[in-house]
Amino acid sequence: MSRPIGVTVIAILLLGSSIVTVAPVLTHHGHARSHELLIASGFLIGLALLAAEALWSLRRHAFMMFVLWALCAMLTTVLSQLVPWSPGRGIRLMGPIVCTGMAYAVATLYLRRVL
Repeated sequence: MSRPIGVTVIAILLLGSSIVTVAPVLTHHGHARSHELLIASGFLIGLALLAAEALWSLRRHAFMMFVLWALCAMLTTVLSQLVPWSPGRGIRLMGPIVCTGMAYAVATLYLRRVL
């Protein structure tokens, strides 16, 4: 069974966006590098590898792994952007989260149709 080009692109972008999300967390020193954020980043990298492998091999659980990865990516993005005692930060965080959520929704609908 040949792999659709869209699934290949999503698998590569999945790994790339995970690295882009986790790299600032691991390189940043100070208060923002909390224990919860490191755990969320570890889960994100693990789920990214599992989801990319499932998509690449067209396994039956590829759609479920992609959805779990997307939820973990959104959580890690929110945790990495939160700053304690900053009331206006939620408003500035809304734009990237909505855009990211819409991109994940489009990819999810495509994968649901293909897989």
